[in-house]
Amino acid sequence: MDEVYVRAPARTRFPTVHLLLFLATVASTLWSGFELAVVQTGASPGARSAAEALRRVPEIALAGLPFAGALVGILLLHEMGHYLLARRHRVDATLPFFIPAPGLGVGTLGAVIRIRSLMPSRKAVLDIGVAGPLAGFVLAVPLLFWGYAHSPVADVQPAAAPIPSALNYLRHWLGHLPSPTDGQSITFGRSLVTLAVLRLTHPGLPAGAEVTEHPVAIAAWFGMLVTNLNLIPIGQLDGGHVLYALLGRERARRLSRLASWALLLLGLTVSWSWLIWWGVTRLVVGNRHPPALDEAPLDPGRRLVAVLGLLLFAATFMPVPLH
Repeated sequence: MDEVYVRAPARTRFPTVHLLLFLATVASTLWSGFELAVVQTGASPGARSAAEALRRVPEIALAGLPFAGALVGILLLHEMGHYLLARRHRVDATLPFFIPAPGLGVGTLGAVIRIRSLMPSRKAVLDIGVAGPLAGFVLAVPLLFWGYAHSPVADVQPAAAPIPSALNYLRHWLGHLPSPTDGQSITFGRSLVTLAVLRLTHPGLPAGAEVTEHPVAIAAWFGMLVTNLNLIPIGQLDGGHVLYALLGRERARRLSRLASWALLLLGLTVSWSWLIWWGVTRLVVGNRHPPALDEAPLDPGRRLVAVLGLLLFAATFMPVPLH
């Protein structure tokens, strides 16, 4: 069957909101990158007043640029992968909405685009859904290599505990005990990809030593985390698009529901951070994927791409993102 096209309208307005959100995200990630550079290098502390911050704008921007450039670049490439493939399939989609988050560690909650028309086919669903994660991943990998290669090695501190599960927090709260994370520093979790890159850049890492991540490595790590969260096969997440395109609506809905319960189980037994994403997917995303206008199965080449997308999810998955 010929593909049914839904023509995306031409852009007629200047994207003021998109640009302002993008600039705000650049500013917030520059500040986060500056603070990370201060922690790693022991340079002069952050500005203590607005006036001092204004005087030190060039210094802050220069120190924060490696982190901000890497992170914003990964997020931008991810979202433009979605956007450009949507335009190619004549699907009406917005430009990316970046989400600045000043004071939230990395300075951003990522970015999103909005699809405003029906998908013409399962082929279009796959192309649009998988293009973002693949594009962001292609940039994140070399940045992760560079970041780890420039990350110093230091003596490891006493072993950090994983951020506890919700059940552990409940037990501590009921027993009026101190928080299970009191006095702990943060260590970044490992996926198959980050672990492989770490082993290649720091072969034979001695016992009692740990890599202190360069800001670029932290940005690439966060880009990998964004890739993984989006590739969870639920509803209208990127992974949900891949699942629907590969298996069809009913089978994708059943597996999406199973993935949702798995997220809940991870949050209760492994790390409470998964409860946050479970709540987002449950209350905002949902488990159902709307049907495309043409539900013809994928061709063999695109089935292979869909499987590649699911394998990428497995390769970037971190059971405990933070310790």
